[in-house]
Amino acid sequence: MTEILDLYNENGKPTGGTVLRGTPVPHGYYLLLVSIMTLRSDGRFLITKRAPEKKYAGRWEITGGCVQSGETAAEGALRELREETGICGEAAELKKCGTEKRNGYIHCFFMIHKDVPEDAVVLQPGETDAFRWVTPAEYRTFMRNGQTIPHHNPMILSHYSTLFDGKKQRSSI
Repeated sequence: MTEILDLYNENGKPTGGTVLRGTPVPHGYYLLLVSIMTLRSDGRFLITKRAPEKKYAGRWEITGGCVQSGETAAEGALRELREETGICGEAAELKKCGTEKRNGYIHCFFMIHKDVPEDAVVLQPGETDAFRWVTPAEYRTFMRNGQTIPHHNPMILSHYSTLFDGKKQRSSI
Protein backbone atom coordinates (compact mmCIF):
# COMPACT_ATOMS: atom_id res chain seq x y z
CA MET A 1 0.00 0.00 0.00
CA THR A 2 1.39 3.37 -1.03
CA GLU A 3 1.54 5.90 1.78
CA ILE A 4 0.87 9.55 1.07
CA LEU A 5 2.55 11.95 3.48
CA ASP A 6 1.80 15.62 4.04
CA LEU A 7 4.55 18.20 3.64
CA TYR A 8 5.10 20.70 6.48
CA ASN A 9 6.90 24.02 6.74
CA GLU A 10 9.71 24.67 9.21
CA ASN A 11 7.16 25.67 11.87
CA GLY A 12 5.33 22.35 11.63
CA LYS A 13 2.34 23.71 9.72
CA PRO A 14 0.88 21.71 6.80
CA THR A 15 1.63 23.29 3.43
CA GLY A 16 -1.08 21.52 1.43
CA GLY A 17 1.54 19.57 -0.50
CA THR A 18 2.06 15.81 -0.33
CA VAL A 19 4.71 13.26 -1.28
CA LEU A 20 4.70 9.49 -1.68
CA ARG A 21 6.61 7.71 1.07
CA GLY A 22 10.11 6.88 -0.09
CA THR A 23 10.40 9.76 -2.54
CA PRO A 24 12.67 12.73 -1.82
CA VAL A 25 11.25 15.58 0.23
CA PRO A 26 11.59 18.93 -1.59
CA HIS A 27 14.13 21.33 -0.09
CA GLY A 28 12.62 23.47 2.68
CA TYR A 29 9.81 21.02 3.47
CA TYR A 30 9.49 18.49 6.25
CA LEU A 31 7.74 15.19 6.97
CA LEU A 32 6.10 14.53 10.32
CA LEU A 33 7.37 11.57 12.38
CA VAL A 34 6.05 10.32 15.70
CA SER A 35 7.32 8.17 18.54
CA ILE A 36 5.09 6.87 21.31
CA MET A 37 6.35 5.31 24.51
CA THR A 38 3.93 2.93 26.22
CA LEU A 39 4.64 3.03 29.96
CA ARG A 40 3.16 0.65 32.52
CA SER A 41 2.61 1.51 36.19
CA ASP A 42 5.48 -0.84 37.14
CA GLY A 43 7.88 1.61 35.42
CA ARG A 44 8.56 -0.62 32.43
CA PHE A 45 8.02 0.58 28.87
CA LEU A 46 7.47 -1.28 25.62
CA ILE A 47 10.21 -1.72 23.03
CA THR A 48 9.96 -3.69 19.80
CA LYS A 49 12.60 -5.24 17.59
CA ARG A 50 12.63 -4.24 13.93
CA ALA A 51 11.87 -7.01 11.45
CA PRO A 52 14.67 -8.39 9.23
CA GLU A 53 13.36 -6.65 6.10
CA LYS A 54 13.41 -3.17 7.72
CA LYS A 55 16.21 -0.63 7.83
CA TYR A 56 18.02 -1.08 11.17
CA ALA A 57 16.85 -4.71 11.25
CA GLY A 58 17.15 -6.39 14.63
CA ARG A 59 17.47 -3.10 16.54
CA TRP A 60 15.19 -2.29 19.46
CA GLU A 61 13.08 0.88 19.51
CA ILE A 62 9.94 2.43 20.90
CA THR A 63 6.89 2.51 18.63
CA GLY A 64 6.80 5.11 15.88
CA GLY A 65 6.66 6.01 12.23
CA CYS A 66 5.47 8.53 9.66
CA VAL A 67 2.26 10.49 10.04
CA GLN A 68 0.04 9.83 7.04
CA SER A 69 -1.72 12.47 5.00
CA GLY A 70 -4.65 14.02 6.84
CA GLU A 71 -3.59 12.78 10.29
CA THR A 72 -2.54 14.89 13.24
CA ALA A 73 0.62 13.87 15.08
CA ALA A 74 -1.49 12.38 17.89
CA GLU A 75 -3.62 10.40 15.43
CA GLY A 76 -0.49 9.10 13.71
CA ALA A 77 1.05 8.05 17.03
CA LEU A 78 -2.09 6.15 18.05
CA ARG A 79 -2.34 4.49 14.62
CA GLU A 80 1.31 3.40 14.74
CA LEU A 81 0.79 2.01 18.25
CA ARG A 82 -2.28 0.04 17.13
CA GLU A 83 -0.70 -1.21 13.89
CA GLU A 84 2.67 -2.21 15.33
CA THR A 85 1.60 -3.58 18.72
CA GLY A 86 -2.17 -4.08 18.74
CA ILE A 87 -2.47 -1.63 21.65
CA CYS A 88 -5.36 0.83 21.34
CA GLY A 89 -5.39 4.23 22.93
CA GLU A 90 -7.31 7.51 22.94
CA ALA A 91 -6.02 11.02 22.28
CA ALA A 92 -6.95 12.03 25.84
CA GLU A 93 -4.47 9.42 27.15
CA LEU A 94 -1.51 10.92 25.29
CA LYS A 95 1.09 13.13 26.90
CA LYS A 96 3.15 15.26 24.51
CA CYS A 97 6.83 14.91 25.37
CA GLY A 98 8.42 17.33 22.93
CA THR A 99 9.18 17.98 19.31
CA GLU A 100 12.46 18.05 17.42
CA LYS A 101 13.32 19.23 13.92
CA ARG A 102 16.14 17.47 12.06
CA ASN A 103 17.17 16.30 8.59
CA GLY A 104 13.89 17.07 6.82
CA TYR A 105 11.73 15.70 9.64
CA ILE A 106 9.69 17.15 12.43
CA HIS A 107 9.58 14.45 15.09
CA CYS A 108 6.87 14.54 17.79
CA PHE A 109 7.22 12.47 20.95
CA PHE A 110 4.33 11.10 23.00
CA MET A 111 3.82 8.91 26.05
CA ILE A 112 0.82 6.80 26.98
CA HIS A 113 0.35 5.18 30.39
CA LYS A 114 -1.28 1.79 29.96
CA ASP A 115 -1.07 -1.41 31.96
CA VAL A 116 -0.98 -3.81 29.04
CA PRO A 117 -0.80 -7.57 29.70
CA GLU A 118 1.99 -9.45 27.91
CA ASP A 119 -0.47 -11.44 25.79
CA ALA A 120 -2.21 -8.27 24.55
CA VAL A 121 0.77 -7.20 22.42
CA VAL A 122 0.25 -8.25 18.79
CA LEU A 123 3.19 -7.60 16.50
CA GLN A 124 2.83 -6.50 12.88
CA PRO A 125 4.61 -8.86 10.47
CA GLY A 126 7.16 -7.03 8.36
CA GLU A 127 7.48 -4.26 10.95
CA THR A 128 8.38 -5.88 14.28
CA ASP A 129 9.30 -9.41 15.29
CA ALA A 130 9.74 -9.26 19.08
CA PHE A 131 8.87 -7.10 22.07
CA ARG A 132 10.01 -6.56 25.64
CA TRP A 133 8.94 -4.49 28.60
CA VAL A 134 12.09 -2.84 29.97
CA THR A 135 13.16 -0.46 32.69
CA PRO A 136 15.09 2.70 31.79
CA ALA A 137 18.26 1.01 33.13
CA GLU A 138 17.69 -2.01 30.91
CA TYR A 139 17.14 0.25 27.91
CA ARG A 140 20.43 2.03 28.63
CA THR A 141 22.12 -1.40 28.53
CA PHE A 142 20.55 -2.05 25.11
CA MET A 143 21.93 1.33 24.01
CA ARG A 144 25.45 0.63 25.32
CA ASN A 145 25.45 -2.78 23.60
CA GLY A 146 24.54 -1.25 20.22
CA GLN A 147 21.11 -2.93 20.13
CA THR A 148 19.12 0.26 19.50
CA ILE A 149 19.03 2.73 16.62
CA PRO A 150 21.99 5.03 17.38
CA HIS A 151 20.48 8.35 16.24
CA HIS A 152 17.29 7.64 18.25
CA ASN A 153 19.15 7.34 21.56
CA PRO A 154 19.79 11.04 22.26
CA MET A 155 16.20 11.91 21.31
CA ILE A 156 14.75 9.25 23.61
CA LEU A 157 16.97 10.32 26.51
CA SER A 158 16.05 13.97 25.91
CA HIS A 159 12.32 13.77 25.28
CA TYR A 160 11.64 11.13 27.93
CA SER A 161 14.16 12.57 30.35
CA THR A 162 11.76 12.49 33.31
CA LEU A 163 11.71 8.72 32.95
CA PHE A 164 15.48 8.40 32.56
CA ASP A 165 16.86 11.04 34.91
CA GLY A 166 14.11 13.25 36.27
CA LYS A 167 15.01 16.33 34.21
CA LYS A 168 12.40 18.53 32.58
CA GLN A 169 11.49 17.55 29.02
CA ARG A 170 12.32 19.98 26.22
CA SER A 171 11.04 21.01 22.84
CA SER A 172 13.18 22.43 20.07
CA ILE A 173 10.26 23.84 18.04
